[in-house]
Amino acid sequence: MSLAEQITRGHVRHARHVAGRRRRAFADMYSGELRELYRLRGHDPDTDPSIHKLVERGLAPIGGGAVGKGASSFFLNLPPDGTYSMNVPYFNQETERNDVPQQAFAYTGLGGGRMDQRVQNVGILSFIRLVFAGTLTVTGGGTVTSTYQFPWNMAKRITVQANGQTSLMQAEGMDYRIRRQRLYRNPLEYLVNAAGVVDTKGNPNPGTIANGTYSVGWIYDLPIVHDMTTLTGALFAQSDSNYLSYTIEPALTSDLFTVSGGSTVSLTGTFYPQLTYFDIPYVDSQQGRVVAIPDLRWLHGFIASNLPFANTGDVVTPLIKNAGQLIALYLYLDNGGAAQISPQAALDAFRLEYGGNRRPIVWSGPPGYGPAFGLEENQRNYNGLLIPNYICVDLENDNPERDLIYPRGVSELQAVAKITAGTTINANAHVHFVEETLFSGT
Repeated sequence: MSLAEQITRGHVRHARHVAGRRRRAFADMYSGELRELYRLRGHDPDTDPSIHKLVERGLAPIGGGAVGKGASSFFLNLPPDGTYSMNVPYFNQETERNDVPQQAFAYTGLGGGRMDQRVQNVGILSFIRLVFAGTLTVTGGGTVTSTYQFPWNMAKRITVQANGQTSLMQAEGMDYRIRRQRLYRNPLEYLVNAAGVVDTKGNPNPGTIANGTYSVGWIYDLPIVHDMTTLTGALFAQSDSNYLSYTIEPALTSDLFTVSGGSTVSLTGTFYPQLTYFDIPYVDSQQGRVVAIPDLRWLHGFIASNLPFANTGDVVTPLIKNAGQLIALYLYLDNGGAAQISPQAALDAFRLEYGGNRRPIVWSGPPGYGPAFGLEENQRNYNGLLIPNYICVDLENDNPERDLIYPRGVSELQAVAKITAGTTINANAHVHFVEETLFSGT
């Protein structure tokens, strides 16, 4: 039998196996789990009689189990059964790393259209790097002042998708930047050029930008893998069954700049992408000649959300209840778009809680110091705070095996920021938070 015939038969067996597994999964669900699935889709079984009847009959929602932004079952990260060998030592010995530039594409401008890019179906995909090079132009008789979102949120949302339905990553450009700062402990930055409104580490440093034409540039890392050493979270891209892509949505002018007195500001430029992937070697096995792959059982998630608020005191942020492992939680409080609520100046405490009364993490401090215990942990772990005004609950820094949280296994998992009484809350204030996770890809 040829290799092509083996792969075709393997696809058939694999599809039957997955379909059977899904049927068994829904049949074994408790009614509470079914209710939660319907609520995630915007249907409340307690108020909608038709949905209530479906739950009573044990019928799950149509759609393959997708839960919006979270991981779904539309993407399988393994070749068909019988066509591969998960052999990490052999793969590491025989593979070759490839850092390959891709076709450049134009930035559509502030308030412009979405940019969609397909990822080549080649190898084991581990990383996407985007270099932006452009021109910032400021004119007029008024003033242009950058906000905390410039320059990183010129890409207001970057999404990495599999098969058009599974969002592996969906976050602000600034979020991807903060993960880099967490991972590499706030390294010095020599490649960012942003009209003088960033510091020596590339962090936003809002200020007035004089009239002129500025050459600007910065770099985004899209971390497909959680760990480049083990390739945990890497994607099996070399398959016609998988369609991988990423999209970039540009910011509005008002997100990045405060403009007054008739001034204007524009941003033009080009993205230069690069893919990092690994060749897939062959190995002889009892099934014949098959492909050798690393451990691809896990996918790496990086999903952001916003939650509006208008109060001081406790601001409660329920976390997305996914089926993976929570690696890290990143969070900041936006105060109307142009400003943030500073943890040091306007927070009394921050905590992580579940089950109504369980509070495993409580960060507080003396009056006027904000959640000092947590901020100290952040600046110790990352050689400085995560700017601008992020709080990070890092569950893998000390001992991942011990400290990781499984959101599906706890009830009412939520982050709570206590805002100091008397703080002015502007219109459209919101909590912006990112959950970094590992979840099953098989």
